[in-house]
Amino acid sequence: MGKGPVKEGGDTIHHDISGEDILGRTDERFVEYRRRWEENPETLTVGGFPVHLDIETTSVCNLRCPFCKTTYSRTDINNGFMAWETFKKIMDEAGDNGLYACKFNFRGEPLLHKELCRFIKYAKDKGLIDVFFNTNGTLLTHDKARALIESGLDRLTVSFEGFEKELYEKNRVGAKFEDVVKNVEGLRDLKRQLGATTPKVRVQAVLIPELRGRLPEFTAFWKDKVDQVSYNEMLDNVPNTIKPAKSPWLCPFPYQRLMIMWDGTITACYNDHYGKLAVGNVHEVSIKESWQSLMEPLRRLHKEGLSHEAQACAECPMRMNEIKKRGDA
Repeated sequence: MGKGPVKEGGDTIHHDISGEDILGRTDERFVEYRRRWEENPETLTVGGFPVHLDIETTSVCNLRCPFCKTTYSRTDINNGFMAWETFKKIMDEAGDNGLYACKFNFRGEPLLHKELCRFIKYAKDKGLIDVFFNTNGTLLTHDKARALIESGLDRLTVSFEGFEKELYEKNRVGAKFEDVVKNVEGLRDLKRQLGATTPKVRVQAVLIPELRGRLPEFTAFWKDKVDQVSYNEMLDNVPNTIKPAKSPWLCPFPYQRLMIMWDGTITACYNDHYGKLAVGNVHEVSIKESWQSLMEPLRRLHKEGLSHEAQACAECPMRMNEIKKRGDA
C-alpha cells in the first residue's frame, strides 16, 4: 500500500505505514461513500444527511493517558452510557436516510458498554457499510473478540504507543503491555480459526516524542499481528492550553459528519469535548434537521473565514495543527 498521510476526517494527521489498505474496498456503495467523504468538504456540499456519525456509547474510560483530553476533563463533564432506546432512535433515522458509516467513539472506551455488540449488529442490519471504533484493547477478551466478529464489525483500531513495556505503560496509564498484546494476538488467531475477514484490525500510535525515529521498530513488532500499522500526529489535547488564534481554515467536518453524545446531544465535532457547538438532542430534534438547518450558522462562519468566532473551533487542536503547518500561527 502507499505510505504517507491519509485523509481521515479531512485532516492529514493520520499516517498508514504498513499493511493493507483497510479502506480499499471496491464495491460500488463503499466507493461512493469514500468519494462523498473526500469531495463534500472540497465542494462545500452538505447533502441531505451526514455521510458519517460519531456515536458516543460512553464517556467513561478505564485509562488515564497523559495526552488524552478525557483524562483531564472526566470530572468536568456529565458521564454516562448511551441507552438502547437512544441508540435505536438514532439508528432508525440513520437507516431511513442511507447513512454510510458510524464510529462508536468520543470521550470514552466503547468496550465498557455492555450492549456494544448489540449496537453494532443493529447498525449493520440498518445497512451501514463501515461500522468501527477505537479501543485501548484492555477489555478485548476472547469472548468479546468472538462477539465483535459475530456482530459484523467492519474494522477496529487498537490504540497502542510503541512496542516496549515501559514506554507503553507510561503513556497508557492503567493498562498492562502483555495483556493488550495478547488480546490483539487472540483476535487475530480467532479470526483465522473462524475464517473471518473482519473486523480489519489496525494498531495506531500517537506519535509521542519517544517514538519519533523508531517507527521501523514499531512496524516490525506489529506487522504480523494486525492488518494495518499506523500513527497519528500528536496534538495538544489538554483542555485550556490551546491559545485561540484567528485563521481562515475551513474545517471539513460540517460537510461530513455529526457527533452524538451518550445522552443524545448532537454537536458538530468530536473535538467539541464540552458540547459548546451543540445544536439539540435526538429526543427533541431530528438528525436531518440538525444537519440541514441547525449547522448552517457554523458552516457560514467557516466559509467566511471566521471560524475562530466559535469558541470550540478556536480551541480545536486539529485547527491549530493545520495553522502551524501553514505557518499562520
